[in-house]
Amino acid sequence: MKKKTNRLGRELIVVLLLFFSLIVILLLAGSFVAHTREIYNLYKERAAKVSITSASLLDGDYIKDLCEAVSSQEYQELREKAAAEDDPSILEEYLKEKDLYEKYVNSTDLLSTLQKSEQVEYIYVQDLEEEGAMYLLDPSETILSLGLFEKNAEGLDDWTTNDRVPATVTKSEYGYLSTCAEPVYASDDKAYAVVGVDIDMNQVIKRRNSFAFIMVIESFVILLLMAFAGSFFIRKVVSDPLCSLARDASAFGANDEADLEGLVVDVPARRDDEILDLYKDIRKMQLGIIRYMKNLTAVTEEKERLSTELDIANRIQSSMLPSTFPAFPDRPEFDVFARMKPAKSVAGDFYDFFLIDDDHLGVVMADVSGKGIPASLFMMMSKIIINNIAQLGVSPHEVLQMANERICENNDANMFVTVWFGVITISTGHVIAANAGHEYPVVQNADGVYELLRDKHGLVLGGMEGMRYRDYEFDLSKGQILFLYTDGVPEATTAKNEQFGTDRMMEALNRKQTANPEELVNHMLSTVDDFYGGAEQFDDITMLAIRYIGPQTQNTEVK
Repeated sequence: MKKKTNRLGRELIVVLLLFFSLIVILLLAGSFVAHTREIYNLYKERAAKVSITSASLLDGDYIKDLCEAVSSQEYQELREKAAAEDDPSILEEYLKEKDLYEKYVNSTDLLSTLQKSEQVEYIYVQDLEEEGAMYLLDPSETILSLGLFEKNAEGLDDWTTNDRVPATVTKSEYGYLSTCAEPVYASDDKAYAVVGVDIDMNQVIKRRNSFAFIMVIESFVILLLMAFAGSFFIRKVVSDPLCSLARDASAFGANDEADLEGLVVDVPARRDDEILDLYKDIRKMQLGIIRYMKNLTAVTEEKERLSTELDIANRIQSSMLPSTFPAFPDRPEFDVFARMKPAKSVAGDFYDFFLIDDDHLGVVMADVSGKGIPASLFMMMSKIIINNIAQLGVSPHEVLQMANERICENNDANMFVTVWFGVITISTGHVIAANAGHEYPVVQNADGVYELLRDKHGLVLGGMEGMRYRDYEFDLSKGQILFLYTDGVPEATTAKNEQFGTDRMMEALNRKQTANPEELVNHMLSTVDDFYGGAEQFDDITMLAIRYIGPQTQNTEVK
């Protein structure tokens, strides 16, 4: 019997080892190919971006003039003389006479700055001909390279002056390079040169290969360990003790609650440690079932306690948001109202409005990724950070940039938050705002019609360090309303998977063109609730409306 068991164990472990080996090989191969493709795509996109940026920054008419000047016989003779004497001043004087030197220096410095900021290996400008390429601008070389003609340059076979060269990854004597070229057009819509970009990929390829090698070694070590552990376990586990244990367990499950305690299995004194552990585990499970059934009431009470704590968390979170309206009873220049309806006990959305000084009102609308307690904690942190930075009185784009850096610190959970932040000048109605991946704001025009303000979005806060954001400006006239919201409004979905959508939102707003902020927000919330039609709310819903009334005089009436 023992020999049969050992033979079965060996056969089983061989089958399992072959099966898992095949799975591991397929996973490693697929991961390697996918990782390589992603690396190539990222570097090609980066090379294309840098080449396009470089071409857009260069003066095409100047490149045309420079190309004609350095192609002349006179310049080529001077270049040979300067190279022989190692005297760049000869070429500098020539370019100064042609009034080309200052722009040559500026263009070279521009490419050098771009090369350093983008961390690319080479950026160069060439005039391409059938026989080869003539270098025009190269921040990596001295002016002695200006006009240097390279015949049959490697990789230039498919390059033409008038066409964009798609980004490619090649392997040459210098290793792996991501290369791309972009034409530089003059005012006559002709391209007289191309900007070439080379990005060194040797280090990333080396790290990829090292990582792949380590993964292969570790995978096969794990397989060997699994084979050894499986073989040991299979030898120890025999059918009879397991069948006996199965019968006892079945008898335990087939009886009612009153007889369960007498059917708990007894742990036998055996040398087979694995079987002994299994008996202990089964006994522990059975005793646990009995305890669970006896403590069901206690568990229910614990759930109620947790529910109470979540309610407290909801009240704490709600207390952090402005909820007393009118919020500024002593400031008749504006009227603001906001509401938040969480999808769960606690929310990830938040809004805020606060006086930065006597003439500036800060307004925030934000949406944290995820839901529940993690999102609420991230929300409270983000709100405090944005509020504290905004109180410094810096511009909205600086608030978002500084907040992004703070949020990115120790963001191990990889959460992020979309934010619209604006500063309203109370005395004029002028608004300066910046958008970090949030929904478009809605502004009421002079005729009372609500329209989307399609502003430019930056990346969400917490997504990546070093991001930059842009301010944009608009004005609120007296009586006009600014309406802000989170994606829980347009993305509200019925049980039939139909979304509320931006069009319905705009229609609902324009049905209440004369409503004050409180009436408008409550109307929108009831409209979304009616649209749900009894379906479960999927996302947090948050809205804020602010009407600009303007400075009040003794004879001014506010309608």
